[in-house]
Amino acid sequence: MGKRNNKAKRTLSSLPKGLVRRNGGKDPGNPFEMTARFKRPKHEVHNRPVSKPKSTKHALESLQRRQNNLRTNLKDSKKANTFVDRRIGQYDKDMSQEDKMLVRLVKERTRRSNRSSKFRLDDNDDDNDAILTHKGQKIDPNKSEAMYSDDEDDGGNLEAVDTELHFGGSGMASSNPYGNSMATGTDLSQLYGQTRKTELDDLIARRKAMKAEKMQVKETQVDTFEKMDETFGELAGLLKYRKNEKKPFIPAKLTKEDIEMKEWNTEIREMMAKPKRRATDRTKTPEEIAKDEAERLHDLETRRMARMNGDFEEDDFSDISIGEEYKKKKQKRKHRNPDELSDSDDSDDDQKGDEVKFTEDGTLIEPDEDESDSDSHDSDDDEGDNDCHPLSEGDRIRGNYRAAEQFDGRENWYEGKITKVRESNSGAITYDIEYDDGDTEENVIPKNVRPVEEEIQKAGEKEIKDDVKIEQMKRKKAKEKARKEIPFVFEAVTTLEGLHDLIGRYASTGKDASTIIKRIHASNSVRLDHRNGEKMQNFYDVLLRRFIAVGDAIFDSGDGGQELGRYNQLDSITKVMYEMAQDTPESAGAVWNRRIGILRNAHDKRLRDSDFVRGDEEMEDGGFWSAWPTTGVFLLMRALGHIFPVTDRRHHVVTPAILLLAQYTAQTPVLSTYDLTMGILCSGLLMEYSREAKRVVPEAISFMASVIRLFSPDDTGNIINPALQTAYTQPFCQSLRANVSKYEDASLPSLKIENDFIMNDESPETAVALLSLSMTLVEKYTEALSGCFSVAAETELLYEISSAVLSLRPKSYPLDLQKKISKTAALIAKVCPVERAPVQRRGRATISEMAIKTLAPRMEDPTRYSMSRDKGKKSAQAAIDRTRREYKREHKAIARELRMDGAFIESERRREKEKKDGKARAKRQKNFNWLEGEVAAMNEQVRQGGGLLTGGGTGLARAKAATGKMGIKKGGKFR
Repeated sequence: MGKRNNKAKRTLSSLPKGLVRRNGGKDPGNPFEMTARFKRPKHEVHNRPVSKPKSTKHALESLQRRQNNLRTNLKDSKKANTFVDRRIGQYDKDMSQEDKMLVRLVKERTRRSNRSSKFRLDDNDDDNDAILTHKGQKIDPNKSEAMYSDDEDDGGNLEAVDTELHFGGSGMASSNPYGNSMATGTDLSQLYGQTRKTELDDLIARRKAMKAEKMQVKETQVDTFEKMDETFGELAGLLKYRKNEKKPFIPAKLTKEDIEMKEWNTEIREMMAKPKRRATDRTKTPEEIAKDEAERLHDLETRRMARMNGDFEEDDFSDISIGEEYKKKKQKRKHRNPDELSDSDDSDDDQKGDEVKFTEDGTLIEPDEDESDSDSHDSDDDEGDNDCHPLSEGDRIRGNYRAAEQFDGRENWYEGKITKVRESNSGAITYDIEYDDGDTEENVIPKNVRPVEEEIQKAGEKEIKDDVKIEQMKRKKAKEKARKEIPFVFEAVTTLEGLHDLIGRYASTGKDASTIIKRIHASNSVRLDHRNGEKMQNFYDVLLRRFIAVGDAIFDSGDGGQELGRYNQLDSITKVMYEMAQDTPESAGAVWNRRIGILRNAHDKRLRDSDFVRGDEEMEDGGFWSAWPTTGVFLLMRALGHIFPVTDRRHHVVTPAILLLAQYTAQTPVLSTYDLTMGILCSGLLMEYSREAKRVVPEAISFMASVIRLFSPDDTGNIINPALQTAYTQPFCQSLRANVSKYEDASLPSLKIENDFIMNDESPETAVALLSLSMTLVEKYTEALSGCFSVAAETELLYEISSAVLSLRPKSYPLDLQKKISKTAALIAKVCPVERAPVQRRGRATISEMAIKTLAPRMEDPTRYSMSRDKGKKSAQAAIDRTRREYKREHKAIARELRMDGAFIESERRREKEKKDGKARAKRQKNFNWLEGEVAAMNEQVRQGGGLLTGGGTGLARAKAATGKMGIKKGGKFR
């Protein structure tokens, strides 16, 4: 067993390899001793491995400090009202409070020294600092400046009044340096009024100028647009160089991802389009299914025995239908009291009757014939009153007087009798009524006529008599049916004779025989009781023998028509054997192994007898002798592939079966047409077993190649299969070769495994069917082997078959057979590679190749040692590469640290979230427990009928509880 190449990948959350874990392992010792022990040796020794220094507990402490810092930062990052106190000495435990305050004061005084603040103008601590003043007053930088209107364009120019009032004045200057000069003693009010008038005039003039400019710009813009519109025609004409025809839409080539998304969208739409199903019960286990089926059969058997004994007390006759004369006969309409109102429950019942019901497996439940007939009768009677008129002349009725003339549909019912019944050409019935008060009414529709209670009573008595009669007929028919039915429950039979006795006693058709086998399995399944294992194992062997017997009967007499249906019997037995193999695989495998061993011993005995018996000799019973097994055995082997998997490398049932079939093919001599047919069937089974597993069966390939050569003229010495070497000169083989060319039908015949077809070697149909089947098997097997080998070996495997196909002379064969042979040859040529070196046996290794190479060690100067990757490089380039490698290593180390930090942060976050969710979950569970307790108390109170109630007003509740009348009405009122 070699080493594992794929090592387990370390997770991100795990510690680095070599770290000492807490309470894990021994103390690594003094770190200085560790360093001295694993430091670089004093002398360099070539090819001496030097181990790296191992990590100690100090690396673990560093990692733990890093994790503690990460944990603290993670907690602080989620708190919005926290801050980091960076005051001097805040986290120094050795400093006293006085020392902390002194250090902080010195630091603050240093920050505010004269040297650092001599250029600061906003320092108010020193009174000797220079400040800015105007006319002896300090300029306040915080004072807001005056805001002027945006409409005034002459920003920065002061008016004369402002200049005079703000700067200078008091007659000290003859001229104003900031504005126009004014004489002393000028009236400021006049100057202000003139200035204001001038300002308004200037504003009006500017507004007019702006409007004129806008008008001019607008006119220029309109002229420009008109010129552009005039020249647009010429420009548009230059753009008409392409045709106006619509180009075909060429879809873009989809990428692989687009194709996958398109398929996914299609599947989603299909899933959404499917109808929604209601949730059903869970899928039942095989044991529950077997139990339900057994209970159903036992209930049916109980009902059958009760019917035979005349006990119909609990029988609903759901499977009994009356005769056709009662089906066609219509029942009387059910009369109702005229004062009776319609009930919604009736409509609900009718809807339930029309409801479609299904079983658990989706099968439609058809309504019973009696119920459907009675429903159809009632619907026919209620459909319309024009179909029949149960009332006749002289019947007492109650009529709705003048219903058409009543206001707002009012009804007035009066008693009377029918004097005449009228029937129109269309079949409509009306009545003439004479009321008891002497009044008459004609042409009254049946809707407004109702019989009185006496007539209803008579009709009800008649219906009761009819129901009693139908009940008696159903009982009689049920008793007869019970006597003719097959029992639903059987004991497990352990012998083939016992099974044949049951079939002969109860079964009249092949379907009845299959039903008996199914009911035996359902009544005695191992899934019902494990103690049924032994008898069901014996019953499995009985089924195998029954299968072989039915298969032999098919060879002797065919299918037997619809009455026997032997092929259907084989299908039914196969299904039962598969179900039993699923119930107990070990028991089924043991039975199959024992049966395969019996078949092998029988085949060995027939091989010993084949040396003394010729193939054309007849037996005493009128049959013929053959060393090959019977048809039933091959059909059983065919069913084996459907019961057990054939793709397993080794199987305890399939592998012995394959070996047995290979022995049949390779050792059994072919002396008749029957032997040849059985050999082809055996080869087909081998190919079918190995087709899905991509295995090679040389026995089947050689047998099929030899069978094809049997139809080739003058090809005696090339038959490689020992079983067919003597068959080429046999009379049956000569007859087959001669009759292939005599076939005249247009289509190729199919092979039939019946005695009349197989043993008739003089029939061209038999010869063509055998050759056609051989070519079909070769074609299917060639397709299965195509591309299954890592080394091209198809040429060697199919060499004998290709040579056999080429040896045929198909010119005289039927046209369809010629096409099949040509198709098979073309397929073989396609599968086999054309240019390929022939496969040869590998020769032995020479002495020089087997000798061990001896090499002298290459010694290097240890003082000038360098990495092998830097050899041959210049010193500068080697230094650059070394730096690049160091950078790469550091980059990887940083990335590794970041991954570890990320994994740690994620684990801490999840742990914190789990803790928070756990608290909420515990709180929620506490509330749930309280609610459950309250609900339990309420239920106990209701159960005791108010026994837990205390206080005033509970006496009435206790009294009603004592009488047992405590409860809730349908309408919701408490009584």
